[in-house]
Amino acid sequence: MTAPSTPQVPLRSPTSGKPEGAPRLGGALAFLFWCACGIAALPLAGLFTLISALGVTGARSALFDSFAGAGVAQQVLRLGLMPQVVLFCWAVAMVVLTVARARIAVLVLPWVLVLWLATTGYSQFAIRDAIAPDGADLGAFAALMPGLLAQAAGVAAFFGYFREGARPQSFYRR
Repeated sequence: MTAPSTPQVPLRSPTSGKPEGAPRLGGALAFLFWCACGIAALPLAGLFTLISALGVTGARSALFDSFAGAGVAQQVLRLGLMPQVVLFCWAVAMVVLTVARARIAVLVLPWVLVLWLATTGYSQFAIRDAIAPDGADLGAFAALMPGLLAQAAGVAAFFGYFREGARPQSFYRR
């Protein structure tokens, strides 16, 4: 007796509906895309967790109460969230424009990160000014500058990668 033969399954084509030679999401661009997915998902998960714990009315009340007021704590909270909001907007734009393979992504995404850099610089100095008894001084500038320069280097690298990098140029410009 012989064993029954296994049925032959036809192999799928490796392109699976994409034109031959279509650029793929990979390398550093894929890493940036998945990081943007995480940056976009985290605040949404926190908001949904707050809503599930307190309900819609309770979550709205908790959020508005923590931001309302002219105290130093509320001012620092508002200033600290400004760069996070801009970074969240960048992440959502990165995800949407990458999924859509929109050509405008190579122009928009680097400039949104430049906006984030400006916002984070302003926010850090404004927080120092708010919490220091005499306001921000040269010492605050010296303390914040290394971090801001490191962030500027990262933004410049992203800007250069999207302007000159082969993968973003080919991926977004079908």
